[in-house]
Amino acid sequence: MSSFFDKFLGKLKQSQSALLIGAFVLLAVSAAIFYLIFTGKTRANVQPSTPPVVEATSTVVLVPRRLDGVLVPEGQDTYAPRAVMVENHPAARPLSGVAKANVVIESPVEGGITRFLLLFDATTTADEVGPVRSARPYFVDWARSWNANYFHVGGSPEALDKIRGLGTTFDNIDEMTNGRYYWRSTDRLAPHNAYTSSTLMTQAISEKNFSNATMPIVWHFQDVATSTKQGSISTIKILYGGSYNVTWKFDKDLNVYTRYQTGQPQLDKDGTAVQSENVIVIKTDAQVVDSEGRLKLRTVGSGDAVAYRDGNKYPLRWTRANGETLKFESTDGTEYSLDRGRTWIEVTTDDRVFAGLEAKP
Repeated sequence: MSSFFDKFLGKLKQSQSALLIGAFVLLAVSAAIFYLIFTGKTRANVQPSTPPVVEATSTVVLVPRRLDGVLVPEGQDTYAPRAVMVENHPAARPLSGVAKANVVIESPVEGGITRFLLLFDATTTADEVGPVRSARPYFVDWARSWNANYFHVGGSPEALDKIRGLGTTFDNIDEMTNGRYYWRSTDRLAPHNAYTSSTLMTQAISEKNFSNATMPIVWHFQDVATSTKQGSISTIKILYGGSYNVTWKFDKDLNVYTRYQTGQPQLDKDGTAVQSENVIVIKTDAQVVDSEGRLKLRTVGSGDAVAYRDGNKYPLRWTRANGETLKFESTDGTEYSLDRGRTWIEVTTDDRVFAGLEAKP
């Protein structure tokens, strides 16, 4: 009996211990639940989630710029260019800004000299452009056909009459009446010391409300040819006479033409070489109109032309209707496509450039 009683007491004590342990565990769990409910910790996994940050992305559409075919964001392709009259007199050299021009037209003026019409895209930065000189009527025709803002210092009587006749249809900024958009350098003698800049041109266009102009579609462009398509014509000669004679030399590695005058590469005042992806020579006719030797040069109709691109030569015809831009056609009548990039147009009245003066390597 005693042994039985002892076993009973032992089990009773074990049950009490188990109950005490169970009660303690229950109390601990209850306390933990109460704490979580009270502090709100039970909502940790159901709190409102923060939307993921999604960065806005935009696709920039690139289109050919009408002036030179270079791919630019859509909307920048139709900006009207700035056209600047720049001289080529030896006393004016080295010139400024010529190497930065997107399109250049070189043409004879009086006295056997040549002069440039530099066309700059509105986004081009040029701290100094010049020396800026006077207008001629044929340069006015070309500038107007691009719908350009025209910068010059005075002009021949015929040119100024033409500009006045165009009235508000032509964006004209003459230094004679708009001197604040130009400056006179002290290290050159007049008349070879008038300059402007892209900043001053932008200011003039803004203040005169000329910024709404857009340029027409003038030319069409192709991607630069591969080296397998390059030709062997390495030199182009345009004989204007004396120190105005021009040679263009083709750089096969860069696929560009470098301009030479007086046997040396032509460099801007800042040392930048004058180069172009396209060189086009057009022939027209001219006549002397006054005692100063000024010319009346034909800008409408058609005539012979020859284009140089990728080391190759292409016989062309140039055409231009009144008020329109120069166009170039292959001998079969199809439009000629230029390489994307800079274009130089050399205007001549001389047949010799069409007589095979190119020198092969």
